[in-house]
Amino acid sequence: MTYKEIVAKVAEDTGLPVLLVDRTYKAYWRTIREYVSSLPLKEELSQEDFAKLKPNVNIPSLGKLYVNVDRYNAMKKSYRMYLNRANK
Repeated sequence: MTYKEIVAKVAEDTGLPVLLVDRTYKAYWRTIREYVSSLPLKEELSQEDFAKLKPNVNIPSLGKLYVNVDRYNAMKKSYRMYLNRANK
């Protein structure tokens, strides 16, 4: 199924306008994106500071999107290596 087909089916099943279903779905994901983007992940964080951020998002019927401190540190290291290569 395509996105448009899914939106149309949900709209039909719930009796809501297609535009409302589309905007609601996009607003939901925009909110999650804004939350994740607002996390200060560019800073150097200790394990305790990282845990306080609550970088996990639970999405009903889909599961939990999360990152652990080890993955965070690995990505930071990879990003720094990439920048060093690009600056040479």
